[in-house]
Amino acid sequence: MFNLVLSSVRHNLGRYLATLVAIIAGVGFYTAVCVISDGVIDSLEGNIDDQYGNVDVAVVPDDPATVENTGAQPEQLKLPQSTVDQILKLPGVEGGAGILTAPVAFLDDEGKPFASSATGRLWISDKDLDPLRVVDGDAPDASGEIAVDQGLADNERLKVGDQLTLLTLAGKQQVELVAITAFGDSDSLDSGGTVSISEADAFDWLNAGRQAFESYYLTGSGSADDLVAGTGQVVPDGFDVQTGDEFREDQREANGSFAQTLKTALQAFAILALLVGGFVIYNTFSVIVAQRLRELAVLAAIGATPRQLKRSLRMEGLVLGVLGSILGVVAGYLLTLALQGVLELTGNSLPGGISFSASNLITGVLLGTIITVLSVMVPARRAGRTEPIEAMREAATESASLGRRRAVIALALGIAGLAGLLVGSRIGVIGTGAVAFVAAVFVGAPYLARLGARAARPLIERFGIEGRLAVDNSVRSPKRTATTANALLIGVFLVTLVAVAGSSIRDFAVQQVNDVQSADYLVVSQGGTIDDAFVAKLSAVEDVNEVVAFKRVAATLDGAASTISSGDVDEMTKIASINVEKGSLDDLADGTIAVLDLGDGTAPNIGSTVTVKVAQGADQDLRVVATLSPSQDTGQTGSIVDEKTFASLVGDAAPTVAFVDVASGAQGSTQRAIQDLADERPDITAQEGNAVGKLIGTVFDFLIEAVTGLLLMSVLIALIGIINTMSLSILERRRELGLLRIIGMTDQRVRRMITLESIVISLLGTLGGLLTGLMVSLLLVLSFNRLSEATITPSIPWIELITILVAGIVLGVLAALLPARRSTRTEVLDAIASN
Repeated sequence: MFNLVLSSVRHNLGRYLATLVAIIAGVGFYTAVCVISDGVIDSLEGNIDDQYGNVDVAVVPDDPATVENTGAQPEQLKLPQSTVDQILKLPGVEGGAGILTAPVAFLDDEGKPFASSATGRLWISDKDLDPLRVVDGDAPDASGEIAVDQGLADNERLKVGDQLTLLTLAGKQQVELVAITAFGDSDSLDSGGTVSISEADAFDWLNAGRQAFESYYLTGSGSADDLVAGTGQVVPDGFDVQTGDEFREDQREANGSFAQTLKTALQAFAILALLVGGFVIYNTFSVIVAQRLRELAVLAAIGATPRQLKRSLRMEGLVLGVLGSILGVVAGYLLTLALQGVLELTGNSLPGGISFSASNLITGVLLGTIITVLSVMVPARRAGRTEPIEAMREAATESASLGRRRAVIALALGIAGLAGLLVGSRIGVIGTGAVAFVAAVFVGAPYLARLGARAARPLIERFGIEGRLAVDNSVRSPKRTATTANALLIGVFLVTLVAVAGSSIRDFAVQQVNDVQSADYLVVSQGGTIDDAFVAKLSAVEDVNEVVAFKRVAATLDGAASTISSGDVDEMTKIASINVEKGSLDDLADGTIAVLDLGDGTAPNIGSTVTVKVAQGADQDLRVVATLSPSQDTGQTGSIVDEKTFASLVGDAAPTVAFVDVASGAQGSTQRAIQDLADERPDITAQEGNAVGKLIGTVFDFLIEAVTGLLLMSVLIALIGIINTMSLSILERRRELGLLRIIGMTDQRVRRMITLESIVISLLGTLGGLLTGLMVSLLLVLSFNRLSEATITPSIPWIELITILVAGIVLGVLAALLPARRSTRTEVLDAIASN
């Protein structure tokens, strides 16, 4: 029997070609995803060890309190040098290194900035804790000396000994490039480039002369837990002390979680492509089994049992699955190598490179093989149940009759699915309803195929007799037509679902964000100040109505990391979304505070007292006179105090943030001018007031486009299925096509008939997917509104949907090119004489 299986696969290899292509495409995509994702994850985890491998104890800021749905905490606490001096005197501490960063840039000979997104870093002199290695020159250890990373040096053609102009928070600095650095297998520690600055200059250039660190790492002897306990008694509120192992694990989780999530999502789409390939495999075997019924009947007549026939077909699927999966794994690795080659030509590379792991190979082969074997089960069982005499008498054609049981099951699934979507009170019930509804479409697809083909008759018949025959051919084998269309339907359904549901949620999220903010622009200085001269420049921009600068500092509020701001409160509330929940800002005076409500139920009561502390400052108890509503703007101000209270906490300080109000409708025209002013100083960033909303919209658009691109893999595999089905149908109908040609139908009209038949199948899949995706996505949006009391307005991207419909027609034409050509290649007499 095994020899028979091998012989059958060998002699029917042409028929199985599309099956192999579907398996290879799906497994290849899956393998490429795994290889690239593993490289990214290994790179991130390896970088963590390179950067923090020798850290025994880490002192890092606590996770800051954030305003829910309004963005990240704007300020970060820094560890003062006085505290570091105490830490270094603790028993068991052998060395330490502080992290201090700020934006920097360079000026060329013509005064134009370059490398404007680079990060300036304090050079770490402790070799055990320094993550950078010098590849050329000597480490910067004197005033005026810097190092740059290899990538920045290559891109800007910098070399050791160059005299450069560096833009810092302290202004322009004349520096000498004394070293080129690298980080592990990468050029840079920072995405925009790393500029290392000697300790003699770093505090002046990166932190306005204040000796403080963003975090601090220690090496020591003895127990790490003892070091943590001792250090914890010294560090102020707002900082966390961790062992090196705990710190590295947190960093791996933070850096690797996105890559791991991305890998899982991409694998899901790759498996989807394999499942769509399963439709192609199922359809191929169904047709081939129908064509080989006589052959199988002969085997049964000479003693083969139904079990042996089913086993032989399953083994054919197993052989094809193993062969296609192995070729798919090879194709996946070759695809990754090709991608790496293309990236290297453009000066880039795959993060982490390419790793050939046995797990990826085994998983790819197993998935491809299992899906192939499962796809063969139904055709194999059908072949085993066919009586030998019946098979010997009947032509190898599929029955056009459809049983009642299929209709009952489809109807029951459809009703259950709609009920779950319309009245389900839990997410699980709604999700199950969506799955049931889609399953009803698949189960009832033969009825829909027959109905759809007949509905298309008036349009297709306009092409003449070949149009009528194309519709009749589609109706004659509704199961085959439905199975072929389903492979396309599932891809189009998911594309439509993502487009409609994603667009609806995107528009809702952007609107929600825009509703909680009002300042047109936010201008922030990281480490510098928004001085009067810069405020004057901003105010001079055409259509700028008002610029309100205010002071802001990182602090702890009852021991929790927070932000305290102060300024002209009346002017701030005019142009920014600063709204009071309780109390009044008019009551702000010396010794009082308006506390930002974080939305977590912990806001203090009016009249209560909170303890506020800033770096190197004494604790102060302030009385709460108001609580502020969460918004984008209060997310930037944090809690607010009057200027006298701020001075007692911080001392003499300059503004570091400004709200900018522009004339109505002038936000777009002022953007370039404001950004040009910000570009003059590396410490300043300017963003539009609706930047978060735009960012959310951009992220959603990217995700929608990325998911759509991945789903196109399943659509391409569906194209293979249509080509395969049409090709096998032509083999099955050679005598019929010969008779049509002998009674006068020209070869051109025969080819047109095949093309129209392919278009009918493509339209059934495309329209079915569009309508199903549109209906499910709208019901899901309505269900979400019902459960959450939200007001998401369905957003239907009509242009994209029309494009999908047109693409379905084009797909049908393309899928018919090869089968139509084959349909007239056989001589007429040979076609009539064929079995």
